[in-house]
Amino acid sequence: MSLYRLLKNLLPLLLLTACATVPAPPLDYRPGAVLDTLSSAVSLSIRAADSSMSGSGYLLFRRPDQIHLVVLSPFGTTMMEAFALGDRITLVYPARSTAYVGNFDELPERGGLQGWRLMRWVMDADASGENPLNGPVQRMSKLGFSEKVTFENGLVIAKESSAGDQVYYRNYSVVNGVPVAAELDLRNDRGDRIRILLDEPEVNTPLEDAVFTPNLDGLTVVPLSAIQGL
Repeated sequence: MSLYRLLKNLLPLLLLTACATVPAPPLDYRPGAVLDTLSSAVSLSIRAADSSMSGSGYLLFRRPDQIHLVVLSPFGTTMMEAFALGDRITLVYPARSTAYVGNFDELPERGGLQGWRLMRWVMDADASGENPLNGPVQRMSKLGFSEKVTFENGLVIAKESSAGDQVYYRNYSVVNGVPVAAELDLRNDRGDRIRILLDEPEVNTPLEDAVFTPNLDGLTVVPLSAIQGL
């Protein structure tokens, strides 16, 4: 084969390899911007050794610790709602006409439910600010335990707690000047996994108190410790 033909055949491969190794340009976000509120349609999957759940729905968050997550069935009915405030969590299952209420430390060890305990930790992923960090940083989390945070161009791409819980942040975009990861992937040492994909999130818009307050009318309210699984 002539040198010309060899170069002609190799050129597309060389160009493809070069393109694949060029890193994506850093996001242009507002330095010091923080996520105070978030509202977004979501796709959600929860997997554990003995149970699983998946569906679409929506997620509402208000700093520092208010979360409302709704999981819908393929038919559009509500399968489950989770309300979190501080150390308290309420899980509502309309099909069972039951709400489970209690503290996070009452969640059963099995059944894929321990992941809810970490949702506030997951949502705490502010960028590093004026001087973008790269690589791992050991620090104290806002919940009072040690964590290893990995930054890339100032963005949090992974966190690991002192207990071995891990969360990965992928597919960032800038919304209202704030960098937001479109994929949140939470895993713990029990093999549980919660994966949330955001769709067209809205950032730092006002949210009413009512959206974080569960409506328990007509429901049987039982202790959180009574729940058996997803």
